[in-house]
Amino acid sequence: MHQNDIERFAFLYLCGQRDRELLGGRVKMTFQDFDRLIFITESLGLSQMNLEIWNRFSPQFLEQLGAMEKLYEENGEEMGFSNYDENEKSHDKWIADFCYGALDEEVSKFLLELFGIFYKEGEEVT
Repeated sequence: MHQNDIERFAFLYLCGQRDRELLGGRVKMTFQDFDRLIFITESLGLSQMNLEIWNRFSPQFLEQLGAMEKLYEENGEEMGFSNYDENEKSHDKWIADFCYGALDEEVSKFLLELFGIFYKEGEEVT
């Protein structure tokens, strides 16, 4: 089994139903879904899965990616800290949602522990 197959299997085991549907093409992926999945696979250290998602889905988001690149080129240093808190909150929510969205409760608990999110009776307590 190749590394990319192992990572795909692991990610599909860890993720929830909606992410499986997105990756399987049964639900249309939005740019936010794409951004979220890229962030989550990177956070999990699944570089091959990250690359697979990027290669498969980035062509449909070239316009948004180009706009982001242009915005960063024009305002790069100014954007650095102004959006940091907002991005961090989004990223924290993406991770928590991913953990709580796992199909299996044991997997959910494993992911919460892996990311250092404390849980109590199904509610996030950071």
